[in-house]
Amino acid sequence: MIIHRTIFRELFVNLTVIICSLSIILFMEKFVRITRLFMGRGAEIKDIVKIFIYLQPSILLLSVPMALLIAIFLVYGRMSTDSEVIVLKGCGMSFFGISGAAVALSVLFSLILLYVSLYLLPIGMVSFKKTLYETIVRKASMTFEEETFSDVFKGNVIYVKEVPSINEFRGIFVYRDADGAVKDPLVIVAEKGTFRTSPEEGLIKLTMNNGLIHTFSETSSSEITFSQYDLVLASGLETDEKSKPEEIKTLDLWKGRNDLPPWAVELHRRVALPFACIIFGILGPALSSRMGKVGRLGGLSLSLGVLVFYYLLLIVGESFVKAGKVPAFWGAWTPNIFFGLIAGIFFFRAYKDRPVNRF
Repeated sequence: MIIHRTIFRELFVNLTVIICSLSIILFMEKFVRITRLFMGRGAEIKDIVKIFIYLQPSILLLSVPMALLIAIFLVYGRMSTDSEVIVLKGCGMSFFGISGAAVALSVLFSLILLYVSLYLLPIGMVSFKKTLYETIVRKASMTFEEETFSDVFKGNVIYVKEVPSINEFRGIFVYRDADGAVKDPLVIVAEKGTFRTSPEEGLIKLTMNNGLIHTFSETSSSEITFSQYDLVLASGLETDEKSKPEEIKTLDLWKGRNDLPPWAVELHRRVALPFACIIFGILGPALSSRMGKVGRLGGLSLSLGVLVFYYLLLIVGESFVKAGKVPAFWGAWTPNIFFGLIAGIFFFRAYKDRPVNRF
């Protein structure tokens, strides 16, 4: 039907523009966190493009439900303001027919997002992590400046007095926090040193010559001199136990959901967010029709309010799960259940507002 295709086309155009805009905004928010690692140190455009592509699954998982609800409110808010909804009802079209384009689009994107979340998300996050790591490894020697403290490598503060060449340092001072590799904090001073890197193995070593290692604790301290010492600044790719939940394959999440609450939360989240698209596809037209002539600005404001409340419930629910107060199912699905009930009520009331009978 021409009317359905027209509404669907307008929804699709708005949705595409909003998804692109949100994807760029969310990517920039993530990108700002990692710029200090290589920005201005010779990072290549291809590395930035690869990072952008690999982050898209995680970004789309957030941006698609948001964009879908905003697009629906914009389109149906405009239709209400222009009295197009009243005209369509007067022509005998039911509210189900009026909202059919939004529901169909939401189901379509829900299925697409389900594939992205269950399959592409862990692949993208692992590839992003590997690409970022390899970029840091390649640019490791460029992260240090003369007479400047650097904390690029987690748990280490490194000071270099002179940089005679791109991979040679003199007057090195290192402070390292206690972690799994060292029991107590230690301080290292060395006459000179060089970087040894292997992007394939994910390995970064600072090889120092003619220096001293000073370790200390609350009860004792010790000093050791060395002619050569390799300080491992970063190791290879982390194991599954150390990986973040979003990096784990869906099947592995399913197997470990009972033992690791964060994995259970991530598993439910990967299904709950795509399903939210369907709920928003039902809620958007129904709520727009009951709010009167809100227009585009009113529709945008209303959709943002709904989204803020939805993600607030999601964040609180996941926090309760990780604290062990509620099961993972309720932590991830409570927002969907809540807004699903609201969508059902508003859609039923809008549907009962029957079109004008024609004689």
